[in-house]
Amino acid sequence: MDVPAPPPSTDTPLPRAIVRGAAGALWGVALLPAVLFAVLAAPVHPATTVARWTARRLSWIDGAPRESLPRGGRLFGMHAVMLLLGVLNLCVLALLVIGVVSVAQVVTAAATGSGVSVFDAPPGRVTWSTVAVFALPGIVMLFLAASGIGGILWLERRAWSSFARPGAEQLEREITRLSSTLDDVVAAVDGERRRIERDIHDGVQQRVVALSILLARVERAEDAAARDDLLRRGVAETRLVLEDLRAVAWRTYPAMLARDGLLAALEALRDRTPLPIRLDAEVSGARHPAAETAAYFVASEAVTNAIKHGECSIIEIWVRDDGDELTIAVLDDGIGGADASGPGLTGIASRVRAQGGRLQVDSPVGGPTRIEAVLPCA
Repeated sequence: MDVPAPPPSTDTPLPRAIVRGAAGALWGVALLPAVLFAVLAAPVHPATTVARWTARRLSWIDGAPRESLPRGGRLFGMHAVMLLLGVLNLCVLALLVIGVVSVAQVVTAAATGSGVSVFDAPPGRVTWSTVAVFALPGIVMLFLAASGIGGILWLERRAWSSFARPGAEQLEREITRLSSTLDDVVAAVDGERRRIERDIHDGVQQRVVALSILLARVERAEDAAARDDLLRRGVAETRLVLEDLRAVAWRTYPAMLARDGLLAALEALRDRTPLPIRLDAEVSGARHPAAETAAYFVASEAVTNAIKHGECSIIEIWVRDDGDELTIAVLDDGIGGADASGPGLTGIASRVRAQGGRLQVDSPVGGPTRIEAVLPCA
């Protein structure tokens, strides 16, 4: 079973982080009424909805997925803390707005030569020297306000992590899922082993038996011409044995897949297939060996089924890789009726589930057939 991958990096370029931080702070202030309502209505369903909104906002800011939600008393506690932080955020933003408005008034007054009134005091004339004197304190205040917003966002993320810890029920579901995944891995390995045994028994073994019979006839042949003919046939049979062995090795795990990646392996599959295959693939530069291996075998099994049972005239393989998920779909224009419970499709379904993906088979009687797998790249 694959070792779980480390959590995805949440590093964000500085300009984007600043924009998302500011927008996230405004988003948090806009959610204040909903959070207040959630605190008052924590026992009912809307509180969970507001928690989802909060999770979506925090995930948008830092890019980290937040799938588990606080439950029970933790839900109330999380909303109470978020309400407090939201009020604090509102105060910081209000001070920032007041500062920006004040700066705009002072700069405008300096540019036009007019005065600026402070509370009830008479308007005083503002010069560019006055603006220069107060520029440094203004920059410091702007930095402190930005730090305050960043600190509040950090506190919000920490609060979410504390209150959204998985409970016993969620851990039990995760253990059940992992146990099911382990069963799928074992089933996929057993199915692969049986398929290899069947390929060797039905193909290579028959060729080797035929070759041994030819060699035995060579030993018994007394006529030189007959012996030479049998030897030529034996050499030809040896080549066929080698071709069958290469085919079995290719179906087990094509070396090109590990060396050159999924696209090259699919192109080789297309070239080896007697039917025309239209390949439409857009893949990222990053390599995802586990996902690519599962995707290749989905394509290989779907193409094999289409040739053997589909009575189709053309096959299309469609691949998209966005860096997070690898999607592969195989379509054919055959008669349909593919049995998802058959050994071949069951085997690739187990392989896909073992990678944490999902497989969909759509094959109505009369066609067409579409087999699609979505595999996580992490």
